[in-house]
Amino acid sequence: MTSQNLDIFQALDEARAICNQEGTNSNECILAWEIVEKLRAEQSHQQQITKRKTDLERYCEIHPEAIECRIYDI
Repeated sequence: MTSQNLDIFQALDEARAICNQEGTNSNECILAWEIVEKLRAEQSHQQQITKRKTDLERYCEIHPEAIECRIYDI
């Protein structure tokens, strides 16, 4: 489990606790759920970035010194 997943689970627990204590229509409750939603959106965004990488890009991350990974200005 990644630290980002832990952050989301912690935010979920906090949102539930805040809403139980302050009420579901309170500003604190609304803000807590907005935080959860932002964390989930960021996690989704990061997963999309990871999926978009080509095989060459992943190879170059592991082997930046490889000749295939060199970039030249012309």
